Parts: sequence; C-alpha cells; structure tokens
Amino acid sequence: MKGKFWWTLIGGIIAGAYGPDLIASKAAQKGFRYITAGAMIARDRILADSEKIQAAASDIAADAKEITQRYYDRCDEASKEFEDAVD
Repeated sequence: MKGKFWWTLIGGIIAGAYGPDLIASKAAQKGFRYITAGAMIARDRILADSEKIQAAASDIAADAKEITQRYYDRCDEASKEFEDAVD
C-alpha cells in the first residue's frame, strides 16, 4: 500500500512538471482536435437516431390510440345492444 502511494506521488509530480508542456505541444493539440471532432460526430449520429426513434414512437402511439378508440366504440355498441335486449 505504501509503495502505491509513492508511485502515485511521483507520477503526480511528473505530470505536474511536464503536463502543461505536453498539453501545449502541437501533437497533443492535433490529438485533442481529432478527439473533439469524433465526439461531435458521435453526438450528431445519436441525435439523428433519437429523432428516428421519436418519430416511430409517435406513430406507434397514434396507432395505439386508434385501436383503443375502436375498442371503446365496440364496447359501447355491445352495451347498447345488451340494454336493448334487456328492455
């Protein structure tokens, strides 16, 4: 456990000393640009897919409402026929 602490401490010191220089380098900036571009592409694809899913879900909901309305209409008709038969 103590060995892990020392390696973490040494790693932190090295990252603190050389980190800003590495981040400011041209190669690192180029890498960050590609990573950011990849994230933006992924975001756009996810948004496009979510729009497709929302459109499909609204179609399903509309169909379900229509089916439900037909069910209640048939129930009302059956109820009226039953009342007519009883009278």
